[in-house]
Amino acid sequence: MEVPLLAVGISLILTGIVDVFFTVLHPDGFGFLSSRLYKGLFSSMRVLTRPLPPRFRALGLSMAAPLMVPMIITVWIALVLAGYALVYYAGMTSESFNFSSPGLEPSLGEALYVSGTAISTLGFGDVTPADGLYQTLAVSEALIGFGILTLAVSYVVGIYGVVQRLGVLGAGLLHQASDTAEPLSILAPHFPDGEPRDIDPHIMGLHRSLVELYEGLKRYPVLYYYHSRRAYRSVPYTFRMIGGVAGALRWGLSKDHPAGQSPWLPTLITGVDMMTSYIDERFLSESLEMAPEPVPFETFQAAFERGKEPSDPWLERFFEMQLYMRDLVRTQDSADPEECYERYKEWLPFAHRNRAFFEATARELGYGLEELDRNPGDRLF
Repeated sequence: MEVPLLAVGISLILTGIVDVFFTVLHPDGFGFLSSRLYKGLFSSMRVLTRPLPPRFRALGLSMAAPLMVPMIITVWIALVLAGYALVYYAGMTSESFNFSSPGLEPSLGEALYVSGTAISTLGFGDVTPADGLYQTLAVSEALIGFGILTLAVSYVVGIYGVVQRLGVLGAGLLHQASDTAEPLSILAPHFPDGEPRDIDPHIMGLHRSLVELYEGLKRYPVLYYYHSRRAYRSVPYTFRMIGGVAGALRWGLSKDHPAGQSPWLPTLITGVDMMTSYIDERFLSESLEMAPEPVPFETFQAAFERGKEPSDPWLERFFEMQLYMRDLVRTQDSADPEECYERYKEWLPFAHRNRAFFEATARELGYGLEELDRNPGDRLF
């Protein structure tokens, strides 16, 4: 019986330690236990809060991620505690352990008690290891327990540092948008006289914030599940606004227009694509759907030149974006239809993926689209 107990005990100890390593110390934060616990807890909270009124549902979902962190820390400590208890129990005798209180004798309960006092460094002294091997094991357990708690503190500090940066980025986007349902409205202050102003610093700042968020999310995957009282602090809102700005500057005007010549613009678009792909692969239950095929050039030209109402919703959206940008730069010049069609074909996969990502993440995180479109700065509960 001792060998199976030792094998199970050592396996539990290693499982806890390895998951701590991959969750807290590894730069990509992909603990096999923690990631499953995060996803499972959030899914359970979604099911439990589904019948509730919107305000209480939002409150319940906002509690999921803060509960994940203490729960995974508890799981780590429980695994190590139980593992050491089985190791102690496999060799627990009156010779290897001192039982100072009357009535105490070797048992699994006493082994759990010894393990608990060791990992918490309490050491009451009524049951203590007498053998050198078990004394060494007790010391190692105390060091591991202290190490887990220390790493847990740094883990929590790191998580909330990224949460704060996400809030700062979302607040900046919200404050710049005159229409919170329209990402393009962020650009209006940068074209006061029809000429682009401070586009480069603006795009550079968005890219830097996006990279910080991307690296923070890879390091702390639990960040994805964080809900706030205000929807603008969410991943769906942030990416819809950044993606809309990037797409409009890149494809809303002719390719030679100075507003789309920022060297940071391709970098920003690459960053949006990379983070969208990462979240799609890591978190979403279903892959994002592919973009529709572009309409034929003849259909595009008919709508472009003769003002024919587009039957394709994406073509209509492209024309709306182009008209908005032309109003910003105050030009009435008609673009070349072939050049405009090429921009439309490049814009369509990016815009469709950005919208699909927005809807999928909002749905899976429990946000209503109206919460993200209408007054995302208002309190949800």
